[in-house]
Amino acid sequence: MGKYNGVLLVASAQDGNYHQYPLAWGIVDVEFTSSWSWFLTKLLEVVPDEDELVIISDMHQGIINAISTVYRNAHHGHCTWHLSQNPKTRCKKKGATEMILHIAKIYKPFEFDNAYNEFRNKYPEAAQFLDERDSLDRWSRAYCPKTRYNIMTTNEVESINARLLEERKLPIIALLGSLQKLASCWFARHRHASIASNINLTPAIEGILRSRFTDAHGMQVFELGRLEFDVRGHGHSAIVDLESKRCTCRVFDIDRIPCAHAIAASWLAKIEIYDLCSEYYSTMSWCMAYSETVYPVPEENEWPRNINFPLVLPLLVEKRVGRRKQNRIPSIDEFSKR
Repeated sequence: MGKYNGVLLVASAQDGNYHQYPLAWGIVDVEFTSSWSWFLTKLLEVVPDEDELVIISDMHQGIINAISTVYRNAHHGHCTWHLSQNPKTRCKKKGATEMILHIAKIYKPFEFDNAYNEFRNKYPEAAQFLDERDSLDRWSRAYCPKTRYNIMTTNEVESINARLLEERKLPIIALLGSLQKLASCWFARHRHASIASNINLTPAIEGILRSRFTDAHGMQVFELGRLEFDVRGHGHSAIVDLESKRCTCRVFDIDRIPCAHAIAASWLAKIEIYDLCSEYYSTMSWCMAYSETVYPVPEENEWPRNINFPLVLPLLVEKRVGRRKQNRIPSIDEFSKR
């Protein structure tokens, strides 16, 4: 973080409208297992360790060690973008990165196997690296034992880091103030958008449903049993169970949004499509996500005096040899004018 050193740790989720939702910030000296463990222990106070929880990160060993200790019940998946960049050292052929990102998103295991075998034949060195580096349940959607939804990379956190490129040059106290202001602005913006929305689901999900609604046209639907249907069309077939909200294409299962097969089946069953979507995507849940207020830290003279804060010493920093890359550090007043 500029001349003040240190590392900014960020935990982010995704709201029902597919926007980033910052959960926690933390500033540590270096990315060790101990520092990540401290950060995740604090995160545990607001995000409990549950069996259905999935945590996505890069493959930093400190994160891997800390998650295995703090979040024992959660499934730890790895960012497919970071994973796709690693085989470049062994495979110089073009197209390997794009193919890894494509096959990681496949829903059905047998389709993944076919695509991965094709990848193995085309890029044997890269495939060998992936086999040695990581297991399929960590990076493929098809073999993930939990619901990964649409989150395959850590792009949300990376975008937050990119947004804070200038703020990270500030002293720690000023940086934390900037983070609070940024979070308050995000919450206010999405709060107003959710309150103003007059549709059942978030705009992002409404758009997805419209696209799948179009795909559902022309499909043939045959009733098999109570709320079970055989749906055929566009060269594919699938078995849909509307009661358990599942489909053999696995899109309905993982996205928690009706796939085209489920939409076609819902017409025959006379079931409202919105009733098949997860409550997580409702406008009401979207509003509730931003109902709280992110308050600034009070002035120091308002802090409680009956708390014994530990003495925190500044880092021991060695002056680097050579010319500074930046002539000066922008003042705090300059940031406030932006």
